[in-house]
Amino acid sequence: MKKIAFTIVLNGMPFIERQYNIIPKVFDHWYIIEGVTKPILDTGWCKNISKDFYSDEYTSVDGTFEFLNKICNDKNITVIRKDNFWDGKVEMCNSFMNEIEDCILMQFDVDEIWDIDTLRSVLEYSDSNDDFDGMLFKCNYFVGPDLLTVGENCYGDNSNEWCRLWKIKNKSFWISHEPPRIKGCLNFLTKNFTKQKNWIFNHYAYVLESQLKFKEIFYNYSGALECWKKLQNETDLPCKLNKYLPWVDDSVIVKKNNGKNSFNISF
Repeated sequence: MKKIAFTIVLNGMPFIERQYNIIPKVFDHWYIIEGVTKPILDTGWCKNISKDFYSDEYTSVDGTFEFLNKICNDKNITVIRKDNFWDGKVEMCNSFMNEIEDCILMQFDVDEIWDIDTLRSVLEYSDSNDDFDGMLFKCNYFVGPDLLTVGENCYGDNSNEWCRLWKIKNKSFWISHEPPRIKGCLNFLTKNFTKQKNWIFNHYAYVLESQLKFKEIFYNYSGALECWKKLQNETDLPCKLNKYLPWVDDSVIVKKNNGKNSFNISF
């Protein structure tokens, strides 16, 4: 089966550069959908994206647009844009679905980074086994460059989160993006299964000030940036995450991460 990756993105630097060093080495094709989405359908609870975050052409303003223009000549990369707002993330996800079938499809949010050998192992298993339609994964969920959440079935690691792989036998389409659902894909390998295989990725969700500025507006997280800055200065760790991020449930603990996966802006 062909191996297909896709990413939807607005202002994805520097993560998109790192993904470029990984995804084309493992996948047959990578679809990158750039632009501004309306807060409708399954993201209807979000707010309109501020004009500070996109250009007059509805593209990124942090260098992502220029970077994608450099790599789009690669025959194995397709960059998809729209000269207006996307009608929700479902439209973004469906923008290439008529092009694919008989493939393994993986979604990569722009702040998600995988190890190449892990991806190869996941794809090899998926290509060799037919008794499932997709997989859910555990991630290392970062709330600072070297701060990591601890806990299961809570914020950052809910049991139904991080469905990132589907086996597309016939042409299909996305029903929703949150949660990610593709018509005809019903039987999923659980996080417990993939965790036992050590198929875990790094999710750098809260490592840059620019991410917090965006989340504060789009997700209506009032005071998110200042709360996050205070968290970065906390020395008494581990501690409860909702002491600083009040929208997080109180079972989540944050600890210092001293391993190789800590975020480095230069990678």
